[in-house]
Amino acid sequence: MTMNCFYRMIVFIIMTHCCSQLAAEPTPVTTKKIADVLFYPVRDAPSTTLSLNDTRVSSQLKGILKEINVRVGDSVKQGNVLASMDCEDYKIAVTQATAALTAQRATLKFDRSRLKKVTQLSKKKNISTEEVERRTSNAAISAADVEGLKASLRATERAVEKCAIRAPYDAVVISKIANVGDYLVPGSPVLRLLDRDNVEVSAKVQEQDLALLKQSGNTAFIANEKRYPLKLRAILPLMESRIRSYEVRLEFTDDKAYPGSAGRTEWLTPTPYIPAEFLVRRKGLGVFLAVAGRARFIPLPAANAGQPAALAPPLTKSSNVIINGRFKINDGDAVRVVEH
Repeated sequence: MTMNCFYRMIVFIIMTHCCSQLAAEPTPVTTKKIADVLFYPVRDAPSTTLSLNDTRVSSQLKGILKEINVRVGDSVKQGNVLASMDCEDYKIAVTQATAALTAQRATLKFDRSRLKKVTQLSKKKNISTEEVERRTSNAAISAADVEGLKASLRATERAVEKCAIRAPYDAVVISKIANVGDYLVPGSPVLRLLDRDNVEVSAKVQEQDLALLKQSGNTAFIANEKRYPLKLRAILPLMESRIRSYEVRLEFTDDKAYPGSAGRTEWLTPTPYIPAEFLVRRKGLGVFLAVAGRARFIPLPAANAGQPAALAPPLTKSSNVIINGRFKINDGDAVRVVEH
């Protein structure tokens, strides 16, 4: 009986020693620098390009449209004559205004001459004060009439200038609205012009993505498999409650897409993320690091299951994250890094 107890004790000691040896054996794992697995998620939003100037050039006068000098699709420069109206009536008005001004200037000259004479006579007491005042009044009225006729002449000359309908800016002719021979009144549209130089992007951005868009330094409009760099110009302070999005305006920084192009605005998030497959759950979600032969669990409180997690302290890009073997270990376990 005593010998049997002795043998049992020997077996127990041997088994305990073997188990302690097995427990002390480090778990083999493989690691990677976090910098090698990080990525920057891409966000996007539906977008269209808009011209800042889409104008229906109109007549400023009434009359017959005499000529259209451009065709749909033509590029025009600011100041180019696009169309002309029959201007004969306005030219006649200029002639009449010029003649009236010439006549009134002659009247003014006469009135001033008479005023000068009565002023000299009044000094010798040879004319009444009332006559002097009458001549003074006549000269002042003639001078005012001259100024009024000058203004009338300028108005008729401007009307003649408006007979030529000019491009207000560099543009492309999109459509012809009026035809030669049409009778126009002020405000009648003649041509539609589109500004191709002043173009920007309108994007519908979700509320939760606005902060990331503001911080992003890599934003572009994607259309027809081409990428156009952008920069943020403005966020309109009005949310579309149905889809909880804001309209955002962005400017092109290099090449510009054609107005009316449909595509998507893409931007990289400024914060790097750890892929979801490297996260493990212990006391919350986190990752294991290999630190001095031990597994160290780093919880990521903001992480969600099945989603990438943003890089956050104490993690750095140089940290060694455990890849293979992460499901077998716990915080503080001995690990042995092996090549993979």
